[in-house]
Amino acid sequence: MKTIFPASILLLAVLCVSCGPDLPVDVQEAYNLLPSDLDFNYDVKPILSDKCFACHGPDANKRKAGLRLDIAEEAYRALGKAEKYHAIVPGNAAKSTAVERILSQDPEKVMPTPESHLSLTVKEKATLVKWIEEGAEYQPHWSFIRPKKEKVHEVKNEDWVKNPIDNYVLEKLEGKGIKPAERATKETLIRRASFDLCGLPPTLAEIDLFVADQSPDA
Repeated sequence: MKTIFPASILLLAVLCVSCGPDLPVDVQEAYNLLPSDLDFNYDVKPILSDKCFACHGPDANKRKAGLRLDIAEEAYRALGKAEKYHAIVPGNAAKSTAVERILSQDPEKVMPTPESHLSLTVKEKATLVKWIEEGAEYQPHWSFIRPKKEKVHEVKNEDWVKNPIDNYVLEKLEGKGIKPAERATKETLIRRASFDLCGLPPTLAEIDLFVADQSPDA
């Protein structure tokens, strides 16, 4: 039986597909691999700080084209007197001139400029595009964000998990298709812990005591 869709539904489908930016194949592939909920401080700000703030950051003496990307209100506003042009249009990467510039192959338009000797990787381009598509939300420095209890990430290999921290580690590994390494020996574990805690290797007595301790919370 042949299904016939109303013209309004077909038009809506076309609009939904075409509303996003036309991405190069490699950027689209990287885009598809990104998580659905990018974190500004973790995923986006490092890119802006390393590749964009030199010309569009807090230093007014070095700022180019009057564009400032470290403050949301400045990043969202119209560029100069051109009210139709905005570097970042939250939720609409296709209308964001920043996306046009970072995807451009024209040396006269591409950002960062060739003169800056900076360039964005394919993943960084995809991250910025997806962040803008998701609403281009800015966040204050992490130290000013009130901690909240997060739901522990679900993982496939639950038998590997020994405590909730393992869920976060394993979730990242599984996302990259990496299997956890074999459990380290107790001699290696106490050596790592000792260096982390006091910067010195464990004594022989401490090693012998830990190796002999067979309790689960040794």
